[in-house]
Amino acid sequence: MRADRTHRTLLTVLALVLLAAGITILLAGTNLFGPNHGGQRLLDNPAARFVSAHAGWFWPVAAVAAAILALLGLRWLAAVVTIEPGQRRINIGADGDTERTVLDSGALATAVNAEVENWPGVDDVDTRLWGSPDAPRLALKVTADPDIDIAALHEQLETLALPRIRYAVGRPDLPVTLDLTYSRHRSARVS
Repeated sequence: MRADRTHRTLLTVLALVLLAAGITILLAGTNLFGPNHGGQRLLDNPAARFVSAHAGWFWPVAAVAAAILALLGLRWLAAVVTIEPGQRRINIGADGDTERTVLDSGALATAVNAEVENWPGVDDVDTRLWGSPDAPRLALKVTADPDIDIAALHEQLETLALPRIRYAVGRPDLPVTLDLTYSRHRSARVS
């Protein structure tokens, strides 16, 4: 979650810098920075004269800086869209135990899916584990039939499935993200 905060902060700073630049350009056109400043031509300014006087080295440096910024932007984009890898193992046992049991996360996902998928009205179950082996987190996405009472399904998951999962991994405080959705199509029922 710290990464999300960092991304939001960087985007906010970038937005504020661009907003300040836009306001400065608008104010320059209203002669706020001097009577002759608003009527100047776009390329008739000290910065444009500097660039034309030093064009031999300025444009290659600008190209390298632009390439570096593009690579940093691609790295940032990859970090934002990359899904955190799933956890492969969970350590079961009290903290500080010298002996511990290691549970394969695939086995846990298979057991959870096998139990919950057989409930009436449940169409699909997707289980994902992430975090560290000593501090795992569980995401449970359940897709239900549109005719089912979603509140009753939520209550059933909270009272039956989640306590069993937490007991099975030996973590009564296992953080679980529960996502309940309806399937897009109605099931064909024969009366």
